Amino acid sequence: MTEPITLAVARMKTMPWAIYRVRRLYYAPANAARSVDSVLLGGHRTVHTALTELSRLVDVPLTKNEEIAGAPARDGDRDTHRRLWLRRRSDGTYPTQEEFYAVAPAQALDKELDSFADAWADHTDEALARLERRVDTAIAVVQQTLVEGQGRSNAA
Repeated sequence: MTEPITLAVARMKTMPWAIYRVRRLYYAPANAARSVDSVLLGGHRTVHTALTELSRLVDVPLTKNEEIAGAPARDGDRDTHRRLWLRRRSDGTYPTQEEFYAVAPAQALDKELDSFADAWADHTDEALARLERRVDTAIAVVQQTLVEGQGRSNAA
């Protein structure tokens, strides 16, 4: 690795990171309403470990981008960040939804259109709604575990 890349990697590991919930409601190819929410903030290792724990708690395996059909590749390099997929979009069927959780530097702002929540709810079937509730519960468990862990380390 070159020195600038080494420095960038070192900096990224020390900056705040987040787990993001990403939802997209596609009305046609390349025409989607989007929602991005940060659900957990912490250090690099903490949020990666937390995503793994969420996966375990809801019994949904993490998937690397390289394992996703049609994932983009640039110069032979593929995104190796893992995602917790709740729903993958169906190509050729519209409207269609996709929803996943991913880890990234805590730089993105939470955002969604005012009408997104209602549109999402209108297209969400009971199976996805149940899985979303399970993930919400798992996030609360992981957050509580992190808080308790910080309390123990501060008391020591």
